[in-house]
Amino acid sequence: MDGELREGMLPRILRDITDGVLVLDQGGTVRYINPRGCQILGLTKECVGQKYYAVVMDDEKDDNDGFHQFLLDAVYDKDNVHGGELEYICEDGKKLNLRIVTSFLRNSDGTRKDGVVIQFSDITEVVRLRRKERDTTTVFAVTMILLCSWIFFIQIWEFLGRPVPLFMMTNLVELIGILLLLFILKNTSFTWQDIGLSTKKLGPIIRLDSLIAAAGVVLLILVKVVMLKVKPDYFPSDAPFFEWRNLLKVSRILYPFTAILQEFLVRGGVHENMRRIFTGKRGETVAIVVSSLFFGALHLYLGIAYMAGAALLLGLLGVLYRKQNTIWGLCIPHYVLGTALSILSLGG
Repeated sequence: MDGELREGMLPRILRDITDGVLVLDQGGTVRYINPRGCQILGLTKECVGQKYYAVVMDDEKDDNDGFHQFLLDAVYDKDNVHGGELEYICEDGKKLNLRIVTSFLRNSDGTRKDGVVIQFSDITEVVRLRRKERDTTTVFAVTMILLCSWIFFIQIWEFLGRPVPLFMMTNLVELIGILLLLFILKNTSFTWQDIGLSTKKLGPIIRLDSLIAAAGVVLLILVKVVMLKVKPDYFPSDAPFFEWRNLLKVSRILYPFTAILQEFLVRGGVHENMRRIFTGKRGETVAIVVSSLFFGALHLYLGIAYMAGAALLLGLLGVLYRKQNTIWGLCIPHYVLGTALSILSLGG
C-alpha cells in the first residue's frame, strides 16, 4: 500500500491540490513542480531539471527576496518548518499575495537530507478582502469624526449668534466631502466603484434619473398649488409663484458641485460602508436609513423641517442607488429638486 501511495496516489494528489508545490534537491535543482505551482509562479514543466536561480530568480530585477528567504531559512534551519505571508511579483508585473511554507525534505527513514519542499497558495483575494474590511472601518470612523466635529461646530455657530452666513455653512459641508474623498484616495484601497463613482452604463441611468427629476418638479409645483389653496397666507401676498432671482444666488450657482460632493459624502462615506458592515438580509435597508439620517444631520443648521426633508430626499435616492451603484445619475434629481425647492420658495 505504501508503494502504491507513493507511486500512484501521491502524484495525483499533488497534481490536483489548490496549493503550489515546488521541490528542490540539495544542489538547488528543481525536481518537481505541480501544475498549480506553475500557474502561480508563471513557470512551465520545462523548469524541472534546471537550477532554481535560473528559472525563478531574475539577476537584473528580482523583487521576490522574501520568497527566496523562506527557501534559505529551510536550508539553514533544517529542523524547523518556516511559514508566513508575502508579496510575490510575477514576470508580467502582476502582484500576488502568497502564503508559503518551507521545510527541509528527508528520505523515508529520516537519515538523509534530500532537499527542500516549498508549498505556497495564492491568497491575493483573501488579503484584498481583509484590507477592504480594515479600510471600511477606517473610513467609517473618519466619517463619524467629521460628522461629530460638524455638529460641535454648529453648536458653537449657534452660541455665537450665527456669525457665518448660511451659504458658507453649506460650503463647509462641501469641504467635509472633499476631505473625505482625499482621505479615501490617499489612505485606502477602494476603487472608484467602491465609493460610488463608477461611470459604467451611465446613459440609461442618466435618462431614468432625468425623468424622475422632471416628475419630482411637477409634484413640487402641485404641492405649491395646493398650499396656495389650503393655506394662502403661508407665502407673502406679493410673492411670485416662481422666484427666479434665487437662481442668481451664489449657493445656487455652486449647487451642481454641491450636489456631487454631498452625494459622494453620503454614498461613498456612509452608504457603501454600511453595506459592508451590515451584510445580512436587511443590510441594504440599514445602509439607506443610516446614510439618510447622516445627510439630515449635516443640514441641522437649517432647521428641523429642512433636516427632515433632506433625509427623506436622500432616502428615496438611496433606493435608486441600490439599483444603480453610482452617484452620477442621482446628482441630477438632487440638483434639480433642490433648485426647484428654492425657486418655488418651498424651503430650498
